Amino acid sequence: MRKLIIFSTLLLLSAVVGCMPKSSEDGHLYIISTNDVHATIDALPRLATLVAVYEERGEVLLVDSGDRVSGNAYVDDAAEPGVPLIEIMNDMGYDVATLGNHEFDKGSQVLDAMIDAAEFDVVCANVTAKSGAKQPLHYTVIEKMGVEIGVVGVVDTDNGGFPLGGKKAYENYDFTSDVETAYEVCDVVAQECDFVVLLSHMGWQSDRRLAESGVACQWIAGGHSHDLKNEDVCGVHISQNVKNIRYATVADLEVVDGAIVSVAYNQVNLSDVEPDCRFVERVEVLKASDKELNSVVGYATAAATKEGVANFTIASLAGYPYEDGFVPEVTFYHYGGIRLDGFAEGDVIRAEILNNDPFQSTIYIGTMTTQQMRDFILRKYNNGSAENPDKESHYPYFRSDAPYAIILGDEPAEVPDAVDVVFELEEGEHRVAMCNYIAENYIDSAIVARQLRPTDISVRSAMLRYMNSFGAEGYTPDNACRQSEVKR
Repeated sequence: MRKLIIFSTLLLLSAVVGCMPKSSEDGHLYIISTNDVHATIDALPRLATLVAVYEERGEVLLVDSGDRVSGNAYVDDAAEPGVPLIEIMNDMGYDVATLGNHEFDKGSQVLDAMIDAAEFDVVCANVTAKSGAKQPLHYTVIEKMGVEIGVVGVVDTDNGGFPLGGKKAYENYDFTSDVETAYEVCDVVAQECDFVVLLSHMGWQSDRRLAESGVACQWIAGGHSHDLKNEDVCGVHISQNVKNIRYATVADLEVVDGAIVSVAYNQVNLSDVEPDCRFVERVEVLKASDKELNSVVGYATAAATKEGVANFTIASLAGYPYEDGFVPEVTFYHYGGIRLDGFAEGDVIRAEILNNDPFQSTIYIGTMTTQQMRDFILRKYNNGSAENPDKESHYPYFRSDAPYAIILGDEPAEVPDAVDVVFELEEGEHRVAMCNYIAENYIDSAIVARQLRPTDISVRSAMLRYMNSFGAEGYTPDNACRQSEVKR
């Protein structure tokens, strides 16, 4: 992988590239892709500089592969959720974006408002809106330098025919198979275009499977699984830039007389790029505008890792004063729902706590036996099997204040399934608390109906209360992981 050297000033760079041709049909067309931004507004100024660099060199298309929101309270909790980010993307010059699963988090009205605010095309071929919700395009065709660029979008449907997340978010939409739809639509688009880009929010394994099937596109600009990928598979280039705009992928299309003569791909580490001061100021103004989000809610005596944040979250659920004197013996949270990668030593502001749960989760309480706990952990771990090893399975997905070990079997050797879960907990029935996402998606519905009940207590309120309870002495993070895998 080649490393792009970014000059600290555009003035110096323009002197180097000023001799490059910029006619309508001769020069370089650069397609820059991002994915899984998750409202990481602090990283946008570096991306803005990268875009400006390539605009000095030639023509630019800026595209995104979904999950632009759900990750930053300054965006997600705005009066119009998500719109502040969309407005920045407009100013940056985005051309096309697809939908990720998190675009649906707050329902169709919020998604409609984000689509209305976008000055770029929103494409997603495998979603059909109903009940008056806005219908995204299946694809778009953009002409640059005499070249027809087709851009197709698709979102994952591995959650029982729906994108990942709570199914209530998708009640105004129907979905078709992600891989099959992508194959079919790309075939159509390829017949009218010189170059086809699939903005995929399916994840690396599905992207690879699609490339191996002979899909009619040159580039799968992927997202969803938060991998770092930049490689060719069966003649199709696949890239993915982890999350939070830490990387961007640039496709360099050399165009001569209106025809593409070469394509090269470069993945840029944005930590090497100087931030654009105009967008730094824009972000600072946005963050300063909400005094409540900037208010101090606690103090951390040391830095917390992501495991530390997970332990903080489950402790918040355990320590909440529930009605009727209910005191949980065991708490559960899903690791994918821990959205804060850590927090620094010192003052903790309200926005940081809210960023850890952009989904506004609620709490379920009740009872479960150790065998029932064992069963849902095993089902999740073994979901997908050896042919589908990284679809949020085959690792300890749930965090609990009750330590447990997943016991692995012997077959298949490369990706062994789990055969048991061993708790540091007495066998029998226990009082439990968990976020609604686990109760509604991973626990058998009969158990939920019989043994668990929803509360109107938000995870956010539990976390804020817990952090505040330590007062001036401060909270000391526990960064140890209580969950493990053990080979039998």
